[in-house]
Amino acid sequence: MNTDLPVQSRPQVTFYTKAGCHLCEDARDMLEEIAAKTPYELTEIDIRSDTALFDLYRYRIPVIIVNETTTVEGRIEYSDLASALHAL
Repeated sequence: MNTDLPVQSRPQVTFYTKAGCHLCEDARDMLEEIAAKTPYELTEIDIRSDTALFDLYRYRIPVIIVNETTTVEGRIEYSDLASALHAL
């Protein structure tokens, strides 16, 4: 696996989360494990920072979007997340 990908060619991952969410903590751990094998650019957003985001994602978090496409949400399986990032 090439970990020397230029930043602009790495997958763009947006992770919607909030403090105290155990599913979000599990998803963050999975993202960290995957990062060791597949480099990506991560933007982590706490949904409490924006009322519209909170209303949109409050019952769906964690939500992980890869390259502007919703990939996984809620109870995330490692295999689903890894497949989404490795498929790029």
